[in-house]
Amino acid sequence: MKRRASLALIAALAAGPALADPVALSAFRDLPRPEPTLQVPYGEAVSQGVDVFLPSGPGPHPVAVLIHGGCWSASTAGREQMRHLGPELTRRGIAVWSIGYRRANEAGGGYPGTYQDVVAALDRLASEASAHRLDLSRVVLVGHSAGGHLALWAASRGSLPPESLLRAVPQFTPRAVISLGGVGDLGTFVRFVPVLCGPGIVERLAPTDRLAEVSPAALTPSAGSVVMVSGVLDRLVPPWVAYDYALALRGRSGVEPKLVDIPDAGHFDLVTPSAPAWQRILGLVTATLEDR
Repeated sequence: MKRRASLALIAALAAGPALADPVALSAFRDLPRPEPTLQVPYGEAVSQGVDVFLPSGPGPHPVAVLIHGGCWSASTAGREQMRHLGPELTRRGIAVWSIGYRRANEAGGGYPGTYQDVVAALDRLASEASAHRLDLSRVVLVGHSAGGHLALWAASRGSLPPESLLRAVPQFTPRAVISLGGVGDLGTFVRFVPVLCGPGIVERLAPTDRLAEVSPAALTPSAGSVVMVSGVLDRLVPPWVAYDYALALRGRSGVEPKLVDIPDAGHFDLVTPSAPAWQRILGLVTATLEDR
């Protein structure tokens, strides 16, 4: 054991220092965020809307569904925090359907409202696809942080029991779910939510008697593949969180999550175009949506 540890330490030292510091929250907040091509409301609340970015060309276009993070809390920015990724994807011919939702501490949010909003926004994509020349056979769900949890949940909601308030028949099956520093196993992570997000969030988002309905680790994903991307230097949602989710699904699901750990990356590198981590993620998205 000591020899193994020594070899690991030598390898780490040989790798040298990090190439750059992780992207700070302040730098992420300061990114310029262009206006979307259009906004599609699906409810009365301001947060119940979708930012749509459309590429040029006749289509039909593959679609990246973006789900923003922010601790499931209305004290952070909503879907506008992902607007800077719109042009990153449209210039590669990928349409963006970036959804907002009522957060846990927002009127109507929490259980079941937050989850029903995600379902409604995805159903709206299905109904609007032909109008905007969107290809429902080439869809990937990409969620960051709290949005990673919601993306994983959305791709697994088809396995909910019939009596669940959240039960709904999905209108399409995504090719993949890509979770960027997201939470898949709320059962193991729930104790950290009050520390990271403040009081009251977890109680409304994941009541104890409903945890099995809202933790993706307790459900079965229907997406073609699941990719859990983690920044090795992520102090908010470390790589072990993705591992816990993969471990929970092992041997129980037909989908084996792929774990991707990106060196030198923190939580916000995963959604910052100037960071090397984003190029890796962009590659995952484009590869998923290629014609087959």
